[in-house]
Amino acid sequence: MPLKTVAELKIQRLEILSPEGKVDAKLMPKASDKDLLKMYRLMFQIRAFDERAIKLQRSGRLGTYPMITGQEATQCVPPMCLKPSDWVVPTYRGGGVYFARGMEMRYALLYWAGDDRGTHFPDGNNDMIFSIPVGTHLTQVAGLAWGEKLKKTRGVALTYCGDGTSSKGDLHEALTFAGQFKLPAIYIIENNQWAISVPRRRQAASETLAQKAWGYGVHGLQVDGNDALAVYTAVKEAVDRARNGAGPTLLECETYRMSHHTTADDSTRYREATEVELWRKRDPLVRMRKFLESKKLWSEAKEKALSVETEKWIDGEVAAYEAFPEPNPLDMFSNNYARAPWNLIEQRAELEKLLEQKGGPQILTRLPPVEGRFP
Repeated sequence: MPLKTVAELKIQRLEILSPEGKVDAKLMPKASDKDLLKMYRLMFQIRAFDERAIKLQRSGRLGTYPMITGQEATQCVPPMCLKPSDWVVPTYRGGGVYFARGMEMRYALLYWAGDDRGTHFPDGNNDMIFSIPVGTHLTQVAGLAWGEKLKKTRGVALTYCGDGTSSKGDLHEALTFAGQFKLPAIYIIENNQWAISVPRRRQAASETLAQKAWGYGVHGLQVDGNDALAVYTAVKEAVDRARNGAGPTLLECETYRMSHHTTADDSTRYREATEVELWRKRDPLVRMRKFLESKKLWSEAKEKALSVETEKWIDGEVAAYEAFPEPNPLDMFSNNYARAPWNLIEQRAELEKLLEQKGGPQILTRLPPVEGRFP
């Protein structure tokens, strides 16, 4: 008895802008010149910020820092498709996402200096801080999307994970839930080809990561993640689907981590320089600039002006970051519980005593006591 085909599934790939800056006119998104310039501006500025942050770390003025260089399109473009009221949960390599959402980057620097005051987002934004353990936020995003659906707000929840995280159970649990309840959720797999030192080819046996959407009733698409126009089109369509009740989307954005995993990593130990150079030719900034120049929207003079403006902006953010007063060490006990448990109260009291012995700061007298009681 012959076997019957019960389902045929395929994964499509979206490419619009070539490395040479040429576009497929049939796929060109309905984006204004203002939006096109904004895409380039955001990517340009976050790369310059990234370069400065690395220098700050190397000179001992910042803690361990995760580089963004090469992933600017997947970072900066998706937020342009959202409203401030939509939920966004990036990964630890999500500085470009926060920047595109309007975050002052002095707070990003503060966070990577180990100060929790860096978790400061613009008023009105539904942004959440990332988790360092990868993947733990993915089921939470499904919950956020479910909340929006129950409230009938037409709001969406967008989140990211890496190619390495796509192998974790968290993503599959989240997609199971999102697909079953047709949640307004968008999951972006930022496939930068390396999960620290593990290459993509060893990460998953599937031909694409986008096809992981198949098993969950989720719409899946592979996107050239270094093509800002393709990313914009794919995310905008995913957002429209979510708002209109058509359910979740999984986007595999193929990009490349052109620098080290973090400033604590040495990528030259596990990948060849020839591979990096190959991807450098697919640089998202270079191809976007060529495209804008072909439309007479950009020039060398505008590039120089943006460079000067950006350096001045970064100088201001660094100065503001380094002008923050010393953090209060007792803040680590704040905002953890509505009523603190006994062990937290004991630990805080122990630190207070230690600070007093060392000529404790005057802030001790201004800090309200931690609420709580012994059981």
